Amino acid sequence: MPIEESLESEIAEDPWRNALFSLGAWRRRGVFFFAAIATGLAALFFNEADRLSTAFRGFLLDGERLFGLELDPQVGTFVAMGLAVSGMWLVMTLRDRYFPGSQGTGIPQVMASLETEADDPLRRRMLSWRIASGKTLLLLIGIFAGATIGREGPSVHVGACLFLLTARWARFPRFALKRGLILTGGAAGIAAAFNAPIAGAIFAIEEIGRSFEKKSVALILLGVAVACTACWVMLGDYVFYGRIDPAFTSPAQWFAIIPIAALCGLLGGLFSNAVVAGTRFITRNLRAHRVLVPLGLGLALALLGLFSGGQSYGSGYDEARAILIDGSQMPASYALTKAAGSFVSLISGIPGGLFDPSFSVGAALGQLFAPFFAGIDPLCIVMIAMTSYFSGIVRSPITAVVILLEMTTARDMAMPLFMAAVIATEASKLVAKTPIYEALADLFLEGVRSEEAERPRE
Repeated sequence: MPIEESLESEIAEDPWRNALFSLGAWRRRGVFFFAAIATGLAALFFNEADRLSTAFRGFLLDGERLFGLELDPQVGTFVAMGLAVSGMWLVMTLRDRYFPGSQGTGIPQVMASLETEADDPLRRRMLSWRIASGKTLLLLIGIFAGATIGREGPSVHVGACLFLLTARWARFPRFALKRGLILTGGAAGIAAAFNAPIAGAIFAIEEIGRSFEKKSVALILLGVAVACTACWVMLGDYVFYGRIDPAFTSPAQWFAIIPIAALCGLLGGLFSNAVVAGTRFITRNLRAHRVLVPLGLGLALALLGLFSGGQSYGSGYDEARAILIDGSQMPASYALTKAAGSFVSLISGIPGGLFDPSFSVGAALGQLFAPFFAGIDPLCIVMIAMTSYFSGIVRSPITAVVILLEMTTARDMAMPLFMAAVIATEASKLVAKTPIYEALADLFLEGVRSEEAERPRE
């Protein structure tokens, strides 16, 4: 009997001795807590890096002081464009040369790893110390280069690596090594990135795992709790966007949900299709054009930044927060340029997530729709659009609702958001056959297996 299965039997036969009064059990708990804390601190590090990159772009584009220095915005605009072009080339080159397997959001790789056995060499192509360090380094370069990327995907990928790899330092049951620890790392990464523990646990089950696994639930909940607590110790309890309390004031207002959710869901589905098709096209052409493709993508990112006045750069967190909390009005073109920047960044395969940019685009769409629904609190429309657009892309409706509720504390919007998420998900299915993460996971596995087939055998 394998040692992992033997451990499960030992615990089941005598839980007091083998689960409570056991040095091995406490060693296992210590390793688990270490991985959870490390995941929380990694997500916190990514968040702080994103904030610093925002200050850096303010220094380049808006003449703001940074470390006592100032720069002419006209000069800074061209510096930002140069960073976008050179940064895209640098990240894609380093990724392919030194960190293969670190590409993309990281969530598809984590999903793909769950389809392998615990001892499958293919899993090491997706979850390793090299991948975790490469994901971190390349994400930082991409953030400061102005790529339109979030941090949640890398937080998931790094978290899964940390939980699985540190498990070698102690004996864990087989179910934990096969799927449980990977799911826990992914959940902890999402939860810590957005201070959304419930959404993190739900996302691991709804999207990453694609199934309910009763054995893994305790691991997931504990990992999420410890990772979020590590962030709370550093920052204190906080709400990701800020506290708001919009609400529909009459039953008739609920009818506004239907057209907004359907349209945003369709747009999300179309965006998902475009990203999958674009990723396939870039992957196919990159081998023959190792320099031209990255430079072309970087140039596209730079031109978007120039034409949008720099608003296409970055994750979009600040813009979404400004819409929700300050009532700031974004230009009518913002949703399009931000979505275009996210599209270019995602198809390039550089490490980075899509949550923040998608929520930002959804918030801008909500602002565009709000004037057509006079008498309804504009924040209600904004939240409906954010949930619907995100649901259309990812097709994880429960996660979409819960994470936005945790990021705003808008309890009165719970039922409207659930209705919007369902409508948007169904609308997305009309145009997108496969959810984006599943499709990208399949593409990743195809690429890896193709490389294995082409590799000369000894």
